[in-house]
Amino acid sequence: MRDNVVLAGSLKFLALGDIMQLLGANSSTGILRVISRYAAEPGFIYFENGNPVNASCGATIGLEAVYSLFGWTDGEFEFTKENIFSQRVITKSRMGIILEGLKMVDDGQIKRVGPGAVSRKQTAASDMDSVPIIKGPLVDYMYVADEEDFFDGEYIVEEGKHGSWIWVILEGVVEIVRETPEGPVPIVRLGDGSFIGSLASFLIQGHIRTATAIAVGNVQLGVLDSQRLAQEFAILTPEFRGFLVSLDKRLKQLNERMVELRHKKLDMSDFVDNKKPVIKQSTTEEELYIIREGTASVIRNEDYGRIPLVQLHQGDYFGHLPFLDYGHEPEFASVLANKELKVRKIDTAQFQKEYNQLSTTFKNFIDNVATCISVSTKVVCNYYQKLGIGK
Repeated sequence: MRDNVVLAGSLKFLALGDIMQLLGANSSTGILRVISRYAAEPGFIYFENGNPVNASCGATIGLEAVYSLFGWTDGEFEFTKENIFSQRVITKSRMGIILEGLKMVDDGQIKRVGPGAVSRKQTAASDMDSVPIIKGPLVDYMYVADEEDFFDGEYIVEEGKHGSWIWVILEGVVEIVRETPEGPVPIVRLGDGSFIGSLASFLIQGHIRTATAIAVGNVQLGVLDSQRLAQEFAILTPEFRGFLVSLDKRLKQLNERMVELRHKKLDMSDFVDNKKPVIKQSTTEEELYIIREGTASVIRNEDYGRIPLVQLHQGDYFGHLPFLDYGHEPEFASVLANKELKVRKIDTAQFQKEYNQLSTTFKNFIDNVATCISVSTKVVCNYYQKLGIGK
């Protein structure tokens, strides 16, 4: 193995989506090389600070090349850490690429490369609850105060119960569900390196859990030192603390949307009536704002309709943040607001500085919240489409 190869293995053990999550979580810069005896030529994906900027696979380049590699079920990969001089031709977010690539494989839009490769759609049940497992970076054990084991089907936390613990998954898979009178609604599945718990876990005394976490198979968790995390949070500026709380509220609201959509109880008028676009989806808006007065809504526009995502109120933030991708505005959603909306621009350079000074664990925790928002948004959209609400 060459000296600059920092990650290598088999696609049977670590699929492309998992590799991309790992490289993204560690803000890696370098080249991912993928080979397979079932493919005539290797594939290359170029990463800068954890995000794919270009790719090639034979005569195919750019985003199309990345998507084609999601179909490789058998092969080897290696990632070399080095400076990238390739032109940036991919602008789509990392998590957006992963989710779209997996969906294209499911839908048979990508050729599967491997022994006896068949469409996953033919071999796996079509289930609106099927979502990729969210994985985090390598665990920083400096913040792990203890370890706990849970067995298959065991409840780690229960919705409606009090609790302030935050865990990081050391090994295994945990399913997050919302309880409803009609039965549990699956939200996401979390894997190694992901976190269980929210910002409210160490901000509010007597915090009530808003979802249930269940072990899928045997799971080993690391109990995080919540006091250290709370102390780290406390020294941030009020604006950055407010942004993190607003981000946490987005995730909770998306969980609500899943429940409402699943049971067809969503009122679209609450999101669009008397509101006009202040940020349009797919624009190059580069500002971040805090709401001083009024309300706003985040809406995803798809071919099959407009999907309501979250409601924003005084003290919430919207717009573009360069160092954090949560799959909403401006690339993947619009922001609508009423005429009473008053906002103030935020200095994102200051936010970037504060973020860079955080511990590895705290940064990983924030990144994990952002990733969960991206994946939960995709699940909401899938619910919306499959239930035919936009027709």
